[in-house]
Amino acid sequence: MSTPPNVLWLFADQHRYHALSSSGDPNLKTPNIDRLANEGVRCTRAYSHCPVCIPFRAGLVTGQYPTTCGVPRHGDFLHPGRRTIAHAFREAGYRTSFVGKWHLAGEHGINMVSDRGWAGEDFWVHPDLRGGFEDWYGFNLSNNFYRSFYSHGDQVKPFEVEGYQTDGLTDLSLKYLSECKSDQPWFHVLSVEAPHPGAGGNPKFPGHPVPQQYEEMFDPEAISLRGNVPADFEDQARQKLCGYYAMIANLDDNVGRVLDWLEKSGQAENTLVVYLSDHGDMMGSHGRMNKQVPYEESIHIPLIFRMPTVLNSGSTYEGLVSGIDIYPTCAGFCEVRTDTEIQGLDLSTSLEGGDGIERSEAYVQWVGRSLFGFGDHPYRAIQTEQYTYVVGRDQEFCLLFDNEHDEFQMNNLFGKPEAADIQKSLHSRLVRTALNAGEELPEFILR
Repeated sequence: MSTPPNVLWLFADQHRYHALSSSGDPNLKTPNIDRLANEGVRCTRAYSHCPVCIPFRAGLVTGQYPTTCGVPRHGDFLHPGRRTIAHAFREAGYRTSFVGKWHLAGEHGINMVSDRGWAGEDFWVHPDLRGGFEDWYGFNLSNNFYRSFYSHGDQVKPFEVEGYQTDGLTDLSLKYLSECKSDQPWFHVLSVEAPHPGAGGNPKFPGHPVPQQYEEMFDPEAISLRGNVPADFEDQARQKLCGYYAMIANLDDNVGRVLDWLEKSGQAENTLVVYLSDHGDMMGSHGRMNKQVPYEESIHIPLIFRMPTVLNSGSTYEGLVSGIDIYPTCAGFCEVRTDTEIQGLDLSTSLEGGDGIERSEAYVQWVGRSLFGFGDHPYRAIQTEQYTYVVGRDQEFCLLFDNEHDEFQMNNLFGKPEAADIQKSLHSRLVRTALNAGEELPEFILR
């Protein structure tokens, strides 16, 4: 490869696969994310390896399952000695940079209290906890969309994000990239908190603050719900979805700003752009909100790769993808050497349409109660091309769905006589996958 490509991650938080017009959602238009899909490869079967922020992010940057990289629970932190994608790309000659939400430095960092009151959580990320990224404009966690702060350099003082968070973080990324004079290729991450719910402003749809012009785009009465939202959740789901979609519409506009900058700067042709999210959001499906559970709306994530002259425009990849595959796949496109102990797969050749390695199942881990008390429902799951199979400690997380014939996962086949043979086969695959992931089998899988 004569000129190494740049790499740009556009990283959303809690954006489910279904909430894009390119995924068939009738409720919103996402022309800029769709533009990425139209100019690249849309992965239609990408899954979160752990449907919550911290363990997913650890697996993403290390290419290892959360139980391997030492971040199995929400509230853990990534050990400063753990190698990441940033180390691999730096050693290959890349300038690495990070803007936005990190959420791998422990949940309780240095908070700031000023004459304006509490100014957001965990803006400070110690340089040793930045995962090897060189240029840093990040924070651990904010969840306040109009009062976000970030750390920069080694000074323990806050820098404020100007305006609405998604807009302000995009401004920071564009300013950094525009002023970067390095003759090195670059690897840059823009990590926003949208459409994750949060505080700030005076939102029309509580929990989803966003500039007013985006709120006005959506009417609860006009929202079309997925076919698995119970009747008594419909009103709540429509209200929530309006705010959720409004945040995505704003995010989509900011994606457009970044893509336009790439074009104007002459770097679009030599930049691998990846759009991804850490997990989805139930939004009323099966009578649930948020994530953490192994249903389609929670674990199915958007994943798009655009790399002109390398990837076929407007194509889809229907093979399975895990979040831990994103690091080695990006490295594969860039001919960057990865660490030997990573567990993710390099799917770059398959995404190019070649005869490359493919994943037989996507493994999903939930080890149990988070460090904050929620999520006390341990389970392990595999997603195959046709089935979702889940074994949990609790009966409600013993699930078997035939997704080919049951799109909305309404018919749980677990334990039913007519599914005994396929359940036995899937259980063997789950055991094998867990062992291959380096896990000691949980008791509830052995029973």
